[in-house]
Amino acid sequence: MTELQKRVLVAVIFIPLLLAVLYLGGAYLAVTFAIIVILGAAEYIAMLRKASFLISWYWIAIIFGTFVTLSFLPGWELITAWLIFFLLALEALLKWNEQKAIPQAALEFFGVFYVGVLPAMCLHLGLNFRHPNLLLWLVILIWITDSVAYFIGIKWGKHRGIFPVSPKKSVEGFIAGIIASFIITIILFLTGVINKTLNLILLAVAAGIVGQLGDLLESMIKRFCGVKDSSKLIPGHGGILDRFDSILLAGSFLYCSLIILH
Repeated sequence: MTELQKRVLVAVIFIPLLLAVLYLGGAYLAVTFAIIVILGAAEYIAMLRKASFLISWYWIAIIFGTFVTLSFLPGWELITAWLIFFLLALEALLKWNEQKAIPQAALEFFGVFYVGVLPAMCLHLGLNFRHPNLLLWLVILIWITDSVAYFIGIKWGKHRGIFPVSPKKSVEGFIAGIIASFIITIILFLTGVINKTLNLILLAVAAGIVGQLGDLLESMIKRFCGVKDSSKLIPGHGGILDRFDSILLAGSFLYCSLIILH
């Protein structure tokens, strides 16, 4: 079976399943994000270990605990932040290395935020903004944005190197993705699916701009660690972080924006 056939087969199975989870929400969504956090944390640690940062595997439990606390225990945010800081400081003191102790602590903190905090925000978006199901539409828009940006970039992309971390990313593809996102949100407005202008604008910005930045953010991590994919968990698609990088940053941005502006 070729790589393309693997990608198509996985997409045929994976996409309807994910859409069903996003539509149903509730416990289905919570369990799905919990799985994403556990697998994503393992991938993040494995990548950094390849970059000679020997982060202990117990950080998977810390990242998952952070996700659970922020998702289901309101009011514990400051306590959780302090505990994580204390654990980072304690580990750095006990495993002191002049060259790596501080950078490793910073990378561990980044991992807690990236794979623990951001998914918790996305889960809140899916649980608290069920009507008109903003997380579902965000994911659909991200898929459309990524597809348009990819094909336009391949076909007409001439101005590349817009982001040093991803030299193949073209200006034409990036802008096409943004335009596609806004076009779809206009269609959603005209068809009455979403009738709040503010929600539509935030949705378009999240999918069209922040989602693409989320993809670049994960590319930065992979380039730092010297790996092509976060893992080979999903045949033809890489790892969990490869598939959810855009959703994590865009979903957390949309949740924060809605909380601040509403």
